[in-house]
Amino acid sequence: MAGAAAALAIVASTGWPGGSATARAAAGLAASPTPTASPTPYPTGGPELVYVANAHGPVTAYSTGSTGAVSPVRQLADPGDPNTYWGPWGIAFDISGNAYTQSFLSDATTFVYSPGATTPGRIFRVAGPDSRAVAVDTAGYAYVTTGQAEAVIAVAAPGARGTGANLYTVPAVRQIPLDETFHPWPGVLTTDTSGHVIAAVVRSTGNAVEFFAGGPSGSATPVRVIAGPHTGLGSCSSTCDQIAVAYSAFTGRLYVAVSQGQQTRVNVYAGNASGDAAPVRVISGPATGLAGKVVTGIAGSQVDGTIYLLTKAAAFNSPGSVLAFDRLADGNTPPRRTFTDSGTGLLDGLGIAVSFVH
Repeated sequence: MAGAAAALAIVASTGWPGGSATARAAAGLAASPTPTASPTPYPTGGPELVYVANAHGPVTAYSTGSTGAVSPVRQLADPGDPNTYWGPWGIAFDISGNAYTQSFLSDATTFVYSPGATTPGRIFRVAGPDSRAVAVDTAGYAYVTTGQAEAVIAVAAPGARGTGANLYTVPAVRQIPLDETFHPWPGVLTTDTSGHVIAAVVRSTGNAVEFFAGGPSGSATPVRVIAGPHTGLGSCSSTCDQIAVAYSAFTGRLYVAVSQGQQTRVNVYAGNASGDAAPVRVISGPATGLAGKVVTGIAGSQVDGTIYLLTKAAAFNSPGSVLAFDRLADGNTPPRRTFTDSGTGLLDGLGIAVSFVH
């Protein structure tokens, strides 16, 4: 756990036209745009839940239609199994609706819960320490982002299951190195519907989003990278503009939250964006509730494309709120809904996910 302590010290509709004036201005960090008209509302509520990984507590789930201070409708708690460590930083779902809860710190255990289950059906540890995020592709491969000694994505086989005798360790079928400066942050990993695993990386030379071929084989070189001055992704040098990423299967867009003080924003990119690509939309400005906040988690609805963000004044030991933005939100527009946990205030909230709908 000592290495983890050092890491924590580092921490102490789809046809929308591209290249809008708002997007270009925000990518260049110009003044905040004026408020835009609210897009046509889409249905809310329904079968999905928003899950929040709480670093010192259970994973808690809330109705997507929640507003105000609410109580969770479901919890995934520490099962207390021997030789495991519970410290949720990440949460993700596979296409069968299984929930993957990813712990941080040295043991870096991944707990897999079947739909509706309150105890994990399987447990594994594919890499560590400092495992910040988990994502699962349509073939069932699980991706876990680690760091400290080296920043890599470790790939676990579908159905990976360990045993307590060896800390639930399973062999990685592949490791993908990441070109980044390691600053522990949740929400940095996602997958798309084209077989890619997508990583948000922070670098002193400019932050980037890297796309890799998924599965058990493939190059260590990204097949595609979004990076450059027009991307609006920020950088990580004397100060670090942390980024969190989500791909929406509903819209086919990539959503990247850039935490940059009063300029904190959500950049929306075309699904095939590459190189020094400007975002097609940018959610930014005082009406958004993002200014002065950090975004530790971002996720999208499969039902209506709503984008959910977990925002806080600081990543750790700070109350948080989940903001829900319409899928067509752009510029200085307020969220449709905002909610928090009536008991915890999401003080330990980090990564988020929206449950899979069959």
